[in-house]
Amino acid sequence: MSVQSTRNAIVVGGGRVGQRTAAKITERGYTVTIIEADEERAERLSIPPSSRVIVGSGADVDVFKQANPTMADVVAGLTGDTDTNLAVCELAHELISQVTTVLRVGADGEQDYAYLDHVDNIVYPAAAGASVAATQITGGQVQ
Repeated sequence: MSVQSTRNAIVVGGGRVGQRTAAKITERGYTVTIIEADEERAERLSIPPSSRVIVGSGADVDVFKQANPTMADVVAGLTGDTDTNLAVCELAHELISQVTTVLRVGADGEQDYAYLDHVDNIVYPAAAGASVAATQITGGQVQ
């Protein structure tokens, strides 16, 4: 008999990017905790039964700790605010010894934050969307 460990993710931001990301990684076997600052948005989130929602700022250490961060394999700061997302990644690295962080950025040039020790991966939705659109227009491969 083999024991399969559950992968755990904390997604900060329950907007379009955060909610879709949570749904996709849940399909891939993750248990997800979403931290959403907007109480009304948090109540409207459509999440799988294995997931949960915490209302509050993910950059607030007390709120973040409610997500049981020591069990997280990955923490993704996916709000629409780059500064909040940076704070989430930094907090994750301070509290969790072995964690992968994902930083959503919102403006050109912010991809340069990849040099920071507490940022493992960068997500820039505008660039990703442009890449997909260009591929569909030209019929080429996604770059």
